[in-house]
Amino acid sequence: MKRLSLTPPILATLLSLAPCVIAACATSQPPTSQSEPPASPSATPDQISTSAAPPSTPIIDIVSPAGTPRPPFLGHFSEADEDFLDDVQHAAFLYFWRTSDPATGFIPDRTTKPHVASVAGIGFQLSALPIGVERGWVTLNEARDRALLILESLSARPEIRKAGFFQHFIDAHTAGLHTDTLEHVVSTIDSALLFSGLLTAGSYFGGDVRRAADALFEHADFRFFLSGDDEPEAWKRGFVSLGWKPDSLDDAAGAGSVLPYYWIDSGCEHRLVAFLGACAPRESHRLSTHHYYSLRRTLGTDEAGGPMVWFPYSGALFVNQFSHCWVNYAAIGPDSPAAHGFEPARRARVDWWENSRRHTLMHRRKAVALSSQFPTFGPNAWGLSASDCPKGYCVPGLFPDPLPMPGARPLFDFAPDRPRDNPGDGTIAPYAAGTSIMFEPDLALAALRHARSLKTSDGAPLLWRDPSQGGYGFLDAYNLGAGWVAEDYVAIDQGPLLLAIENARTGLIWRLFHQHPWVAAGAARLGLAPDQDR
Repeated sequence: MKRLSLTPPILATLLSLAPCVIAACATSQPPTSQSEPPASPSATPDQISTSAAPPSTPIIDIVSPAGTPRPPFLGHFSEADEDFLDDVQHAAFLYFWRTSDPATGFIPDRTTKPHVASVAGIGFQLSALPIGVERGWVTLNEARDRALLILESLSARPEIRKAGFFQHFIDAHTAGLHTDTLEHVVSTIDSALLFSGLLTAGSYFGGDVRRAADALFEHADFRFFLSGDDEPEAWKRGFVSLGWKPDSLDDAAGAGSVLPYYWIDSGCEHRLVAFLGACAPRESHRLSTHHYYSLRRTLGTDEAGGPMVWFPYSGALFVNQFSHCWVNYAAIGPDSPAAHGFEPARRARVDWWENSRRHTLMHRRKAVALSSQFPTFGPNAWGLSASDCPKGYCVPGLFPDPLPMPGARPLFDFAPDRPRDNPGDGTIAPYAAGTSIMFEPDLALAALRHARSLKTSDGAPLLWRDPSQGGYGFLDAYNLGAGWVAEDYVAIDQGPLLLAIENARTGLIWRLFHQHPWVAAGAARLGLAPDQDR
């Protein structure tokens, strides 16, 4: 297994491997294609000072203020709110139901490319099926049959897997390698999103679904993707790569190379990969609990929420949301890096639900402050995140002000970069604020109502497409300044919106995910078992 050098073809692969995390552990970004905007904000080489604060600077713990409401927000929503959320969820669910390919069961990654599926989208699809049953939109037998078809299709094509992980994009009609212009890369984060769906569906349906889903997850070898002593920079050793690329599509599961970019920080995607790695049932495939706590916790602050851990290579809101669709951090509370060998100066204790709540408040505050420059932005139009935009594909983002970390080591314990806020071109993706319903339900609900209320000049809905007329709710994104609305529905927009609303209302997906015995065992090893009373 060789390591890849940084050649132009590999850079092109990284650009589309995982939005806005292509430089997940590099101190500077690889160049991006001239035909599309950068995948993450620009950064200067300035370093965070570790000597600006006196030695007496108190240790920062990120915990919720007393009395902060936590999900599920039972009894919080009015009857009108519940009806509105039913409409939003039902429309999103129908994307996962109606667009399913009859041969494979897969939904498309986006509606304009019905021949291409993403395994991340399939992970959300598998998690959506229990919601459809519980809400009465499909029968238990219908959903079980759909889940089985999906799992059988995934199992039937070994060429789309390496070390138990899956190609990012696959053919929606055949379940084999796609023939599109997109990359052919085994992606650890997209596979992690798929695995989360496998475990959730297995818990809900049991029987043949459980056996098929467990068999796929059991083969996932997280250690295969770890960087080793051949990684020239010591601070990058021992972390999971973003992916693996075959040498030839004629033998797509044969010889190939691990990508030289790693999950090193504590964004949602990083933590989801590390969390699932600790849940692996085979010890030979499992990541250590130390690995999870090794992820860097760079500290910053914002006036809207206070101190927070942040990911310096993307300020997109989704990097503080995706893991929460399955991992019930709201019921876990502050973790304990010290119990896993890390001094408090190097790893703050963090309640990750509270951390994402603070990022939500920061995004809203800054969007309001920028509303004089961008007509789309405002108190009910916020949450900069990865989406389509008038020029193609954009990943804007916002960042807190860095905090000094005396006693911590640059690169090993925190990222020394100082990225600048990147509001992009003023495009907003409704799913970003909507998914924040897990953290700030009233603000998220107001944002969703605002998005649905927008009209064209002739009075037609601007963003909302009603299911009774063949639509699936909110289109991907919009930009009032440019007079632009996306033409696509996107699976990884619809999925987190659907799951987040369900968790905010009932906690269903959290319960299903955590009741899987492999998840429960991994969470216990990590010291992250949810409070069963929540």
